[in-house]
Amino acid sequence: MKIFIYKTFIVVIAAYILFQFTIGIIIRNYENKVENLIHNKQTREKIIKKVKEEIKSANQKESLFTSEERSLLSNFINKIKEELSINESQ
Repeated sequence: MKIFIYKTFIVVIAAYILFQFTIGIIIRNYENKVENLIHNKQTREKIIKKVKEEIKSANQKESLFTSEERSLLSNFINKIKEELSINESQ
């Protein structure tokens, strides 16, 4: 029984180390990129400016959605309304 516990412990430690050296590094890189975007004032201002430009261009369009998108969103919103009304009555 001791040998099983030792082997299990070694396998768990090895899996954790393997995870950190493979997927953990990739996740850390993305976390650093997102932190840099959030904490850097110039980058934040660029993102805000780009969002404002996109909103302005969307406001100038006659229609924002295609007919398929409209029906999908409408069905989704109606489902949410139904679910919320059910929860309120309980």
